Amino acid sequence: MGNRRKTRHLRTVVLSMAVVGLFLLCVSIFYQGLLEPIASAPAESGGVSLPQAASLPESAPEQQAASPAQREEASSAAASMEAPAPSAPPAVSSEAPPPESEAPPPPPSSAAPVSSPPPVSAPEGDPYPELYVPRQEFVPHEPGDKVVYLTFDDGPSNLTIPVLDVLDKYGVKGTFFVVGKTSEADKEALRQTVQRGHTLAVHTYTHQYSEIYASPEAYLSDFSRMRNLIYETTGVEPAIYRYAGGSVNSYNKATARAITDEMNRRGYVYYDWNVDSGDAQHGSTAESIYQNVISQTSKYEKAIVLMHNSSVKKDTLDQLPRIIEKLQEMGYRFAALDPTVAPINFRLPD
Repeated sequence: MGNRRKTRHLRTVVLSMAVVGLFLLCVSIFYQGLLEPIASAPAESGGVSLPQAASLPESAPEQQAASPAQREEASSAAASMEAPAPSAPPAVSSEAPPPESEAPPPPPSSAAPVSSPPPVSAPEGDPYPELYVPRQEFVPHEPGDKVVYLTFDDGPSNLTIPVLDVLDKYGVKGTFFVVGKTSEADKEALRQTVQRGHTLAVHTYTHQYSEIYASPEAYLSDFSRMRNLIYETTGVEPAIYRYAGGSVNSYNKATARAITDEMNRRGYVYYDWNVDSGDAQHGSTAESIYQNVISQTSKYEKAIVLMHNSSVKKDTLDQLPRIIEKLQEMGYRFAALDPTVAPINFRLPD
């Protein structure tokens, strides 16, 4: 009898403990259900936004409890937090080739059209405000670089296009110091000179020595007319020039330095020569032109060759292929003058 009572009492205790445990489990589940929505509430609803919340892994309870839109937003935030900060772009080497989609920039040349007016301001009251160009730094000539600058004075003429054709055949660029000719054929020759990639530059408009060298004002007046003709015909802003007769001649002894100082102030660069083809001399022949150019050029690594392109200089045109081929055989390359080429100048009178 006593044993039965003990057994029933033990069962009662165990059952009571089970009931109490079940009750506590229910209470725990109930309160957990209440707390989870509060913990996962967004900051906009009054919850506190933690600085590290966006970096929590996707399996975190907070993200699992969020709505699909909230989970997508949180995932994007986490990705942006974990992504490394973009580093500075690597320095581009000056020797690196340009991208295939971009054409390498063309070399500098006064034959490249620029906008007008030039980017140099004229002082108030200047009668020639258009006669200003930016002065560029000269690029030093590299020792061992054998280069020839073929220059042609006194064009355009009926021989200009044929000269251009010869130069094109050999892939040679030249420099044309032109005068004031205004026929449609002459203007077309100017345009062709530019379109084929050669340098177009000022010689004079009138080529009348006694008039243009009378004073700096007289020279500027003539120069302005030629500059305007070039610009209006081709869109080119010429930045280099050559004096008629060279920078030193019997007409400009009294004015050469004053004129040059004024042109320098305006940014222009002038070029004389160290090789004379002699094609303007009385009695010149096709053979003398050839021999003069070859023999004189051979003395220099940098040669600026004087030739002429008026309508009577057919011997120069005829000898041009022979001259180019021989100089190429001698190891020279050819280039057009531009404001970065250091000039060869005669000594001005004091």
